[in-house]
Amino acid sequence: MSSLLKQVVAQVSRTVPLQTVLIVPFVLQTLVTVGLVGYFSFQNRQEAISDLASQLRRELTNRIEGKLQTYTEIPHNINRLNASTFAQGKIDPSAVKGEFPLWQQIQIYPMVSDIYCGDRKGSLLGVRRSPADRSIELRSSNVATDRKLYGSSLDRNGQRDQLISQGNKAFDARVRPWYKAAVTAGEPIWSGIYADFASQLPTITASTPVYSTADRSLLGVCATDVFLPNEMSRFLASLQIGKTGIAFILERSGQLVATSTGEAIISGGAAANRLSAVESRNPTVRATTAYLREHFSDLWQIQTAEQLDFKFDGRRQLIQVMPFKDTRGLDWLIVTVLPESDFMAKINQSIRTTILLCIAVLLLGIAICILIARWIAKPIVSVSQSAKALADGAWNQTVEIERSGDLGELARSFNQMAQQLQIAFAKMESLNQTLAQSETRLQKILESVPVGIVVMDATGRPYYANQKAIQLLGKSVLPSVTPEQIAEVYQLYVAGTDRPYPTEQLMIKRALNGEQGSVDDIEIHQGNRIIPIESWGTPIFDESSNILYAIAAFQDITERKQAEKLLAEYNRTLEQQVAERTTALQANEAELRGVYEELRLQEQELRLIADALPVLISYVDANRCFQFINRTYEVWFNRSRDQILGNPVRQLLGEAVYERIEPYINQVFAGQTVLLEAEIPFRDDKRCISATFIPDFDDNAQVRGFYSLMTDISDRKRAEHTSILEERNRMAREIHDTLAQSFTGILLQVGAATQVLADDPEATQVHLEMIEELARAGLAGARRSVSALRPRLLEEGNLESALHRIVAQMRATTDTVLICETQGIAYSLSTEVENNLLRIGQEALTNAIKYASAGEIRVELMYNETQCILRVKDDGRGFGVGSTPLSGGFGLLGMSERAERIGAQLTIQSQPGQGTEIIVTINRVRELQ
Repeated sequence: MSSLLKQVVAQVSRTVPLQTVLIVPFVLQTLVTVGLVGYFSFQNRQEAISDLASQLRRELTNRIEGKLQTYTEIPHNINRLNASTFAQGKIDPSAVKGEFPLWQQIQIYPMVSDIYCGDRKGSLLGVRRSPADRSIELRSSNVATDRKLYGSSLDRNGQRDQLISQGNKAFDARVRPWYKAAVTAGEPIWSGIYADFASQLPTITASTPVYSTADRSLLGVCATDVFLPNEMSRFLASLQIGKTGIAFILERSGQLVATSTGEAIISGGAAANRLSAVESRNPTVRATTAYLREHFSDLWQIQTAEQLDFKFDGRRQLIQVMPFKDTRGLDWLIVTVLPESDFMAKINQSIRTTILLCIAVLLLGIAICILIARWIAKPIVSVSQSAKALADGAWNQTVEIERSGDLGELARSFNQMAQQLQIAFAKMESLNQTLAQSETRLQKILESVPVGIVVMDATGRPYYANQKAIQLLGKSVLPSVTPEQIAEVYQLYVAGTDRPYPTEQLMIKRALNGEQGSVDDIEIHQGNRIIPIESWGTPIFDESSNILYAIAAFQDITERKQAEKLLAEYNRTLEQQVAERTTALQANEAELRGVYEELRLQEQELRLIADALPVLISYVDANRCFQFINRTYEVWFNRSRDQILGNPVRQLLGEAVYERIEPYINQVFAGQTVLLEAEIPFRDDKRCISATFIPDFDDNAQVRGFYSLMTDISDRKRAEHTSILEERNRMAREIHDTLAQSFTGILLQVGAATQVLADDPEATQVHLEMIEELARAGLAGARRSVSALRPRLLEEGNLESALHRIVAQMRATTDTVLICETQGIAYSLSTEVENNLLRIGQEALTNAIKYASAGEIRVELMYNETQCILRVKDDGRGFGVGSTPLSGGFGLLGMSERAERIGAQLTIQSQPGQGTEIIVTINRVRELQ
């Protein structure tokens, strides 16, 4: 190889002048450098332009998608909040109740035009923003409005002000498209885009059904109208999309949803037709839509974000199209169009300037190279001739150069080198013989080891390979193979792939760079056989720390790789299982922590409430021991909480009392709810209590304890006893003053008639007539006494008919609209309950007529399975409930006493200017007991 190199050098030296040899490399280097700089500059600019355009399109599309996501979530969030309020009964379209939160919501979101709810009776309650003056209007339709749509203005506090509009047609929410669509879907849903009938602005409606939390029955539908297309068009117009770029949103059908061009997406007039993108006045919108349809065949085929380009009007247009979908029915396309010329003008000018500068630098470099080469060539020619002679074996060559400096030093060094070479070659011949013997011994050692070994010289050429290496590589040493060809020739690949192993990562190559180490990610491919190997590399240095050789050792690690693969798969499976279990445990821990904190707060609140109540509240477990008591237990039984908790009920109440209530406790543990009244002795006296025992069931429907609620009714019992005594005394006086006197007169007349019966028949007839008159008077008195015990109206019918007759009688005496309604199937209550309910209703109705100045008074009697409810509601001037004592006017004290007497709950709701509502609720369970 040395002789060949010498021949090539000698041939070049003989055929090519030195000056040419010096000039050509410099010129070529300058040409290549300038050419590469220009080429890579151009390529980098093109890549930068492409990346910039791609990033700009992505950023614009992502911003549009984010804004659209925000706008489409707002109406459904409003519906979700209103549906929850509706289900809780705080929004009631039939009663025009709950408009304040709707007013607050439409104030917060300017893009919302209407917020409304319709119930299953067809009633509607909502608020609407006027497109003209942006004022808020309350809209309602129910039985009270004769199913016509009424509009009322709202003041700045969200309160109804005055009636401003009245529909002339019946309005039924159940037949509206937004109501039927939500009920049919059974989940939140969008309507199509349509023109709002008042403003003619493009509008879209979000609606959601509302279901009862108790039995999942339909309660109604809540909906929100938004000017979404206009809002998105304004947002698109505000974006900086180059100089002439545009953005638009369209449906899969090709109809525009929003556009940055400012044109209307719905035509005016009676037809109010949607604008198709291919009919847009903007030519770019038309051309882009046509291109998308041609490229994808159908807009429905676009399922992922795509970046495209096409020529339009002689300019390249850069497009990004992205689908936008949600779970409620929206399926739109977001399109951005950016002309490439918007940002290419300055870049093209920069490219021309760069080319001119490169040409100038190239010409200047060539001129300098020629001058320097001429100056260097002359003395070097002399050295070159002497070197050629020396290369041919003429060791007596000397160089004579009169120039000082580097060339003079070069000549002296050349002469010394010639002398040293003569001495060195003599020594080298002796060393070669010794080295040959050492190499023979080393080769035998290397052939005996069970590891493949390859040696490369300093130039990177394969120098030696033992038999094990040849066996693993499948080929012998090929001296012509360069380091860059090693991976290709010997079929070395990155483990687990078909990618050739990088030359710079090979250990033999790294050893040539002075590194020492090992790798185990190499595979040798021999036909259908794949051999994973581990390779070590070590450099061999001379005395001057120069690399002479690089040694690479490698061995077959197939079995180890298989074991590592099995272990890795096991570890991955184990890590996945541990991660899943850890995630589940963390989620459960967080959930349990939240539940525990919520339960702890609820327990604190319930304990405070329970301790504040003047009744006995407790929980008794299956062993009939107290597990919870409120503070009233400590007061009544004069014992601390610790002395009661954990101890049996028998111990606290005593044997005598426990034997009386034990049958009821047994009923509770049999799964029954028990009501009882009993007298319990305490330390100072006896108390009459009313107790309710409610069983507590576990997941297997087994009773694990019961809740106990005991109320002291001693005062009530004493009052009832006193009332009974007073009633007896009154009845005794009444009977004495009426029936007794009448019967006494009858007896006297009978005695007188007996005396004259035989002597004077005419006188006897007079006495008999007197007896008849006295008997009739006594009968009339008896009937008056009976009438005093029960109202005449209840004598003639039940509570329902009595209330209707009272309302009918009072209609004749007032101009106020009186409405009396009954809901549910009427059933009989006890005489005392019906009497007191009738008197409470009569008192509430009379007070409303006399004092409320109401336009309408509604009396409602509702019967259901567990309760009977009497409601009297007016729209009069109202009053402050907290500021009016029960002992004041309006008969409130009398109504409260009557409700307490029959165990009913009396609720009075009123605010100045908002009317009054009186509700009396009595549990039917109490009546059945």
